[in-house]
Amino acid sequence: MNQPAASLKLTLRILLAAAGIVSAVTIWQMVLGPGAMSIRITDYLCAALRSDNPGLRKRAAWAVTRYPYPELVRMLVDGVLGGEAAPDAREAFVYALGRIGDRHSLGAIESVIDQDPSGYVRAAAWLAAARCDPEHFRTLVATRAAAQAAWDRIGIAQGRLQLADMRGVETLLRAARDGDDAQRYVASLTLFKGLRPLLDTAGRWPADCGLRAGQLWPPAFVDEIERRCAALNLQAIADDSLRLIKSIEATQREVRRITGARDELAEVLVGE
Repeated sequence: MNQPAASLKLTLRILLAAAGIVSAVTIWQMVLGPGAMSIRITDYLCAALRSDNPGLRKRAAWAVTRYPYPELVRMLVDGVLGGEAAPDAREAFVYALGRIGDRHSLGAIESVIDQDPSGYVRAAAWLAAARCDPEHFRTLVATRAAAQAAWDRIGIAQGRLQLADMRGVETLLRAARDGDDAQRYVASLTLFKGLRPLLDTAGRWPADCGLRAGQLWPPAFVDEIERRCAALNLQAIADDSLRLIKSIEATQREVRRITGARDELAEVLVGE
């Protein structure tokens, strides 16, 4: 191996090792220079959010949750307020606003709850509201009760489960068993992510069920989970789990930031 190539490989190893130790911002500034990361990613995601391909717009919205620069968040808000025509992509836009958790987006999220013709999108907006502002979410639930359709009830149940409020579990179990395919999918996925860990904690999740995230729950399995839930004080288990989660979430965020920096740096170095 010639000297320049060996030197380059050594440099890459050093940079990748460093990415596992220091923060994402520091690493990106080291590689691209101050401010370069923001400009580069914003330009790319702006173009993707304006793409003619709704699938690409959807994936770009998910990416904005990792890079919530003001210009990109404004594009998400404009999209949920009517700029995005495809319901599947619009759902991703409002989902992303919830993951970002900026209370300034609540007006747009509330507009989706009140006006969007797609129940699938409204369900995502209920969850987004719970993530942005739990108290405002509870107010919306109390003041919109008369107009709740099946998808709205699913969205409210998702929001409650997100807030460790077990009153939504029965609604989600019913949707996972009796809803249409889309409702069964959303309810099954939400229960897998939110209810399964609690049943695991209590030693009551069926170890041999063979189900994974994203799979529909068979009606017989839903019935079995419903029976197991009825024998537990789910709210007490959720309260204990929430206290534990809060005690470790700061560490989890730092780990995600460090590993994310390493992966992003590797992509840039390989791509260039």
